[in-house]
Amino acid sequence: MTNTNTANTDTNTAVLATLELQGADIARQWKAITKGDKARFTQHTQADGFDMQLGKLMVALSVECEGRIKSSRLADCGINVVDKRRRSEAMWFVNNEVEAREFIAKSKKGFTSLSALQKAMAVANKKASSKDDTASTKDKPKADASPKTSEAKLLTKDEVFKQILEMCNQNDVETYDIAQMLVDMHTDAEHAVREAKRHSQQRVTSSNGVTLAKAI
Repeated sequence: MTNTNTANTDTNTAVLATLELQGADIARQWKAITKGDKARFTQHTQADGFDMQLGKLMVALSVECEGRIKSSRLADCGINVVDKRRRSEAMWFVNNEVEAREFIAKSKKGFTSLSALQKAMAVANKKASSKDDTASTKDKPKADASPKTSEAKLLTKDEVFKQILEMCNQNDVETYDIAQMLVDMHTDAEHAVREAKRHSQQRVTSSNGVTLAKAI
């Protein structure tokens, strides 16, 4: 008679061995996939690579349309079939090419996509900003009894516009939505002004009527 405990042990051992073999094969495939992704990333970000071509076209269309690229123009150029996020990332890469390439050169592991590059640069910039703030706080001299005031440098409208575009691209936000919000805000403000004028005119008319009645 076969010992049940021995049979169960043999079965469990076989299952474990099978799972380990499956895991080893999956790990091998993943390494190949990652290696392929890194090679494609390098190829696509070369001077004549896919993402550089796509990014330059997106920049040109953005200038042509003065910000938001119309869907009809994307269709005209045939790139409406390209994923929206990929278009945005390619445009971001072209706009930040120098900084991005310097960051890639310093990386030991490399990158598999523009998404990974964007995320890594955002984290690095945040850490650098935090260190600068800490160092600035430590080196900052004690305030005088009569502190001096200084005016902050104001940005030009072109600089503000450029920052808005960069923030929209980095956060995958449509510039059209931002523009529509500004239009709505302006429309609401104009409506409020018109209402205030109308009420003011009504009060003046009512007051004139009362005065005239008293005179009669």
